[in-house]
Amino acid sequence: MISFKTSVLLTTVLSQVFCFAQGHDTIYIDNFDSSSKLEWHSKNKNPERVYKIKVADSNNYLSAHSEKDDNFLIKKIEDDLVEYPYLNWKWRANKLPLEGDESVKSHCDVAACVNVVLKASRWRPKTLKYSWSTTLPEGTLTKSPFAYWPSRCDIRVIESGDKNLGTWQSEKINVLEDYKKFYNKQDVKSLKVEAFVIMTDSDNTNSSSAADYDDLFFSKH
Repeated sequence: MISFKTSVLLTTVLSQVFCFAQGHDTIYIDNFDSSSKLEWHSKNKNPERVYKIKVADSNNYLSAHSEKDDNFLIKKIEDDLVEYPYLNWKWRANKLPLEGDESVKSHCDVAACVNVVLKASRWRPKTLKYSWSTTLPEGTLTKSPFAYWPSRCDIRVIESGDKNLGTWQSEKINVLEDYKKFYNKQDVKSLKVEAFVIMTDSDNTNSSSAADYDDLFFSKH
C-alpha cells in the first residue's frame, strides 16, 4: 500500500507511468474505456490476476478480485487540490476481507480503497487514503500501521461493512479539507497531487476481497 506497505516500490513504479487528461472543470483520472488500463502500472508483473476491465450495460469499469494478494494499481496525475479539491468516484464492494481493519497490521486489508498521493518520495511518501472497511465505522479517521515517520498515510473510512455490499455507491470528497484536518493546516496556497492508487487487498487477513471502480475524477466544485 504505497507508504502503507512498500514505499520503495512506489518510487520505482512512478518512474514508468503516464500523464492525465484534464477538462475545464475536471481532471479525469479514469473512466476505464477499452485502452485506459494501459496507463496504470502495478508493483507486480501480472496485475490482471487482480484487476480486469469488465463491461456491463455498455459501460466499462475496473473489477478487482484479490486472493491473499496485496497488489495495487498506480497512475501518475497532476492536480493542485487548491484548484480541484473534490475527488469523485463510484465503487462497489462485492466481498469484504475477513475482519479487515486498516489500523492494525495483521488485519490491514480493504475491499476497496482509493489513494491520493501527495508526495511520491522514497523516504517521505505522503498519502490520503479513502477506504471501504470491513470493520471500522464510516467516518473513522486513522493512520496506516505500515507508514513509519517521516512517511504518512492518513485514512478516512467512507463506507463500512456489508450494508451497501454489491451496490454501486457514488462518492464526493473534499480532499483539501481532509488534508487541512489531518495536517492541522489553516491556509494552503498550493497542494500538488503526484499520483493516484487503487487497491483491493487481502494478504494480511489471508482471505479474499472483491470490488469494482468507475468514473474517477477531480473537480472544482
